[in-house]
Amino acid sequence: MHNGRFFTIVGGIFGLIGLVLLCVGMALAASTASFLASADQTEGTVAELTARTTTSRNSDGHTRRSTSWYPTVEFTVDGRRYSFQSSTGSNPPSYKKGEGVPVAYDPDDPSNAQIASFWSAFLAPLIVGGLGVVFTPIGAVLFVKGRRSTRQRTWLREQGQEVWAEIEHVGRDFTVRVNNRHPYVVHATWQDERTGRTYTAASDHLRYDPGPRLQGQTRVRVLYDPADPDRNLVDLGAPSSHS
Repeated sequence: MHNGRFFTIVGGIFGLIGLVLLCVGMALAASTASFLASADQTEGTVAELTARTTTSRNSDGHTRRSTSWYPTVEFTVDGRRYSFQSSTGSNPPSYKKGEGVPVAYDPDDPSNAQIASFWSAFLAPLIVGGLGVVFTPIGAVLFVKGRRSTRQRTWLREQGQEVWAEIEHVGRDFTVRVNNRHPYVVHATWQDERTGRTYTAASDHLRYDPGPRLQGQTRVRVLYDPADPDRNLVDLGAPSSHS
């Protein structure tokens, strides 16, 4: 898979995820706002704090544990006691045991209640929507970059000028990770006969080691834009008669 297609696919996935997160965040915010507008309010008390520990792995494979504290709140309506556990947790805890907190509840069903503070009510929509705000532009940028790269690749194959460039280096690109592995890349150089300037071309990122395939080969075919030789394409599929 060439880089243009890779960026297009990844950008499309990121953009789609971002749009979904934005929609979910807005729906959560609208639902919360609607609930608060119709709810009655009273004073509650934090009865206990419950710890929840989650485990995740970072890019290096190390296990990471994080603990959040969720308050359980008790309140009374018409002489009857109700309790609920907040869906929003934090570390350090946002509340102390015995602390008074405002409670919003459904007058038709007081068991449907939540802490009536801005952060407790809207933290989840803000997090989900915020992730959408981050993912959507990243996806858009990657998608546009991928489409441009694909169009450039097509133009170079159809109208690019051919040169057989000297293979300078074949190895892994340690600045990039794909599926937790560093891809391979082929670097080749050639000198522009008109200007005497030396240009370098890099192949697409490769999942396989191209070394054995290029064994005994000293040059690779490069297609470039004569008006801007930095716009180029390494064609590893071309049979070489320039070894």
